[in-house]
Amino acid sequence: MVFSSPTFLLPSSLPFNTSLSTAAQALNPFDVQTFPSNLTSFSSLPNHKLLIYHGLQDNQITSFSTHRLYHHLSLSHSPSPSSSSPFSPAPLDSFLRYFPISGMFHCSTGPGAWMIGQSQAGNTGWNAESNILAALVAWVENDIAPETIEGTKWVNDDEDEGVLRQRKHCRLPWRNVYVGAKGGNGTEAGSWKCVLGRDGA
Repeated sequence: MVFSSPTFLLPSSLPFNTSLSTAAQALNPFDVQTFPSNLTSFSSLPNHKLLIYHGLQDNQITSFSTHRLYHHLSLSHSPSPSSSSPFSPAPLDSFLRYFPISGMFHCSTGPGAWMIGQSQAGNTGWNAESNILAALVAWVENDIAPETIEGTKWVNDDEDEGVLRQRKHCRLPWRNVYVGAKGGNGTEAGSWKCVLGRDGA
């Protein structure tokens, strides 16, 4: 498709060549390239909000790509919070929140507290604290921006078997740090807190 040649073959012995990917990017067929430098045209419209989440154990699309997009956008939207408050608004934060979900595979399942209301595999209730869609609605309709989203992991991923662990996932640029709690095993949401520092969640 890139070279309009049905006979083009990539020799199996040929090492990766960046010129091929560069040619594909330059062609950008059907305008499929999705790596904007800023989202001003979106963010300037009233009540336009964007919530992104990505499983950190996604086995199909690496979460590093979403981290990279967030930091790329930050160059033009300045996401850095002020030091006066741990959750101060900033230009990027005013319309975009990105939640890396530890222990989530591709959109759902995994060993972590992955259920955030995005799946029919269980019910977290309709509330902005633990349901990503409810959080978006609260942000758009009531201007209540989410700071964390609480995830739940059920025993054997079966809601009827009870809760195995819960965690409040932080939005970038914050990350989860273990602070201990009753039992000290990290299964309770209160065992973790959001801190600024090295990327992660």
